[in-house]
Amino acid sequence: MDLKKDNMMIIEPCAGLGNRMLAMVSAYELSRKLGKELMVVWKREVGCAIRSEDLFEMGVPVVEISEMGWKNGVLENLKSNRLKKKYRGMADRFLECDEIAEAKSTGGFEKVKLMVAQEPVSYIKSYTNLCEIGAESFSFLKPGKEVLQRGDSVFSRISEKTVGVHIRRTDHVEAIKNSPLALFVEKMQAEGQDADFYVTTDDASAIEELKQYFPAEKLIVYEEKVLDRDSKAGIQDALVDMLCLSKCRKILGSYQSTFSLIPSIMGNVELEYCVKQP
Repeated sequence: MDLKKDNMMIIEPCAGLGNRMLAMVSAYELSRKLGKELMVVWKREVGCAIRSEDLFEMGVPVVEISEMGWKNGVLENLKSNRLKKKYRGMADRFLECDEIAEAKSTGGFEKVKLMVAQEPVSYIKSYTNLCEIGAESFSFLKPGKEVLQRGDSVFSRISEKTVGVHIRRTDHVEAIKNSPLALFVEKMQAEGQDADFYVTTDDASAIEELKQYFPAEKLIVYEEKVLDRDSKAGIQDALVDMLCLSKCRKILGSYQSTFSLIPSIMGNVELEYCVKQP
């Protein structure tokens, strides 16, 4: 891969899909501001076991690596380790997740920008955004053909009257505690009789509960969705959900959920968190 070694940013996004998207789109935005070439090191690992090409068509160079464990392929892990060392070795500075978080807490995005600007080549590992982002920041991160095919049946059901509803459950303790279902019902009822709702959740029982309050024709649900986030189809369907939310006129989101935040930025859509008052 032919890259300009003297003026480059390398981003290794980590954690789940939402966090990776924040890291990548902000790296793209920052690279544009600094006039640097961007490269993505995409790592398949537990929690995001999928190739980037199965999710996105990116407008920048991408290096695929794997850290799925030695039991899942010794040769692939050895190759990935060599690639990671190669590109980290090219960098004049390696910035870990903790360094990015500390820089943001002490000097905000401007400090991160200065840290990257002063080095010819920076290798950044991050699960969060490096700068302010907007809808245009997602321009290089286009959904892949498989994702568009999977979501084709539901995209067409979203209209200008559709309100997106993201109810986060399972392992997100704070969202369960601070964003109760009763509050979503209250906010949805306040949207008026003309509204319909695209509802996405990681807990199928939440859909059944909503059916007690709203007629079936008011609830748009991606019925074919795979909930297993450790599978390729499940991760692709998570992106389908984000794309659907981004097409809504408004989003009712869950407390501290990146999954609620990203579609609102992606589609420049109003986001109202459903958070109970203390």
